[in-house]
Amino acid sequence: MEPADQRNMLLALVLCFGLFAAYQFFVTGPQQRALEQARARSQQQEVVAAPSSPAQTVRPREDIIREDMAAKTRVAINAPSLNGSISLKGARIDDVSLEGFYETIEDKSKKREAGEVHVLAPAGTDRAFYAVMFWKSAAGSTTEDATWTQTSLGALTPSNPLKLSLALTGARIDRTITVDNDYMFSIADTFTNTSPAPVTVTPETYFRQRMEAEHLKPPQGARAGVIGTFGEKKAQFTSYTDLNKGKGVVTDVNAGWVGLTTKYWMGAAIPQQGEPVQIRASVDKSNGDTVFSAGYSSATAYTIAPGQSVTETSRVFAGAKRVAVLDRYEHEGAIPAFTDAVDWGWLFFITKPFFWLLQTFQEWFGSFALAILALTVCVKTVFFPLQFNMYKSMSKMRKLQPQMKELQDRFAADQQRMRTEQAALFKREKVNPLAGCLPMIPQMFVFMALYQTLMVTIEMRHAPFVGWIKDMSAPDPTTIFNLFGLIPWDLGSLPVIGPVFAVGGFLHIGIWPIAYGITMFALQSMSAPPTDPMQRAIIRWIPLIFLALFAGFAAGLVIYWVWSNFITLIQQYIIMRRTGVETEFDKLLKKYFSKKPPPDAGDKSARAPAG
Repeated sequence: MEPADQRNMLLALVLCFGLFAAYQFFVTGPQQRALEQARARSQQQEVVAAPSSPAQTVRPREDIIREDMAAKTRVAINAPSLNGSISLKGARIDDVSLEGFYETIEDKSKKREAGEVHVLAPAGTDRAFYAVMFWKSAAGSTTEDATWTQTSLGALTPSNPLKLSLALTGARIDRTITVDNDYMFSIADTFTNTSPAPVTVTPETYFRQRMEAEHLKPPQGARAGVIGTFGEKKAQFTSYTDLNKGKGVVTDVNAGWVGLTTKYWMGAAIPQQGEPVQIRASVDKSNGDTVFSAGYSSATAYTIAPGQSVTETSRVFAGAKRVAVLDRYEHEGAIPAFTDAVDWGWLFFITKPFFWLLQTFQEWFGSFALAILALTVCVKTVFFPLQFNMYKSMSKMRKLQPQMKELQDRFAADQQRMRTEQAALFKREKVNPLAGCLPMIPQMFVFMALYQTLMVTIEMRHAPFVGWIKDMSAPDPTTIFNLFGLIPWDLGSLPVIGPVFAVGGFLHIGIWPIAYGITMFALQSMSAPPTDPMQRAIIRWIPLIFLALFAGFAAGLVIYWVWSNFITLIQQYIIMRRTGVETEFDKLLKKYFSKKPPPDAGDKSARAPAG
């Protein structure tokens, strides 16, 4: 690489870091503060009003559940992976909490039931999100808000289906709801015409969700909004932001599903595959709140003769996007592309195999942390041939440094002649300057794919590493600016500049990012330094720049990169020693550990006078 090209690359790196820092300070920081304020307001159950609409009062979820249970208008749900209740009003699945998943690490460590993740919540709460299956008549009336009667006994469990009944004028609906050991509900309705005339009805299944501030500011690296397969073999997506602007979904399909998703959680409506349905997603701002809807209706209405019945079945998913569970539903439940509910990114052909390897290693070693370390070894093994050629090229370049410096001194006034002589030197010594750079390209794709895998898969959420890392999907919580917790102050709470010191900010520099900077500096010392003084001065700052850049990354990703650098350091040192190149590490060892002979040491007999 020419000196001018090296200079341009280094300046580009510095510019990128500056832009990243500015974005963190002026964009990400204010957005994060606004989001935290919105969440605080929601937790305090404040009055919320949609723009240009009458104010709507929301109530605490616990109060609504408690009152309904006292009035016996709810039926409890007890299943291995979830718990909650079903409202008899509309027979809504509107209260689902996930077993083993908590809002915070503190909730998880104390096993607080109140801290469990509530995927679904009743209408009238700040986080209203529920599923409803109803019937619509030809005149437009529906059973969405009708009150059902429980005809079975006890709570809904995998072994005890919930049976409900609804008496209408001239009709009766008998409903059976089942739940499996994970997150899937099945709803079977039998609509019986008890009138003397035919009736025409259409079954519909929808999720309704009240808009929150965080819906319009989705988490980094993940999709949030409408997702599903609409007649194609891969999932399609529409963000909450676009849905809020009226960019909905209307399409007729014979197979597929549709849902509303955030980074880790999803509610999805799944029709009977092979039957024509119309999938729709829209927004409603007419009642003082912004409410998102996603679901489907039968493409053709049922005309039921007197005394006849028709049965309609649908499935409702409400839970965590665990890949193994989604995969089982996709294959055993014949739900097309259900695993694409996870945002694998545009490098899906790498991220999916990566996740499969991580999951396999986790099963072997019993730890996601050890799985990451094992994956690193696999990646380094695959790339070793490329790495070997890169190290050999770097070794040769380091050997040529004195000759290159001589050429630069001789032809300092003639840059064209200097480049010609350097090219001739490289050709004569069979050295390719780009051989040390090209292997970095596929490794960057690997880095981006692993970043996506660790950021969006729920298996990384709250997964611990050794020591102080309790959640590898979050940045290292320690910081050098309070001596890693020894000094009791929080610079993240400072006005204006606080976001850059808060967890995730580029100046919240923890132990693992520092370890990354150290390994990067060690790797840098193994390579031949630029002969240009300015470039050499700039390149010394690169470890610090990337140290700050990595400070906001997920701890699992930083741990991967530190371990990768450590393995690379060993490989590169061995290869360079075998090619006869003295590294800076060797010079350091000589400086501090080699024994120098005393000034008067030597062959005394050689200096003895004759005679």
